[in-house]
Amino acid sequence: MSIFPDYDVIIWIYYNKFSETLEKEILSSVGIDPYERFDNDGVLDMHWGFETWDDAVSFSEKLDTFSNNPNVIYLKASNIKDSDASIVYKDERYKNHNS
Repeated sequence: MSIFPDYDVIIWIYYNKFSETLEKEILSSVGIDPYERFDNDGVLDMHWGFETWDDAVSFSEKLDTFSNNPNVIYLKASNIKDSDASIVYKDERYKNHNS
């Protein structure tokens, strides 16, 4: 049995003094803490797990309101049981942030 949820919502943000406010806004808008959160080389990676796909999608749609923020790098609703169903709202992991 996997220790990771079958349905996962992932968001990555650039983590600096400006995005600390963004992190607080994200957390207050969803009302639950991520089960995983870590800062790696200036990128904050947060994950929330769900028991149903519908719950994960509904949650990810709340986070999608932050997708236009340039500090949001990646937002995905991940379906481990059916990867084709996964939804990527934003993916700028390979974009140069300084350009």
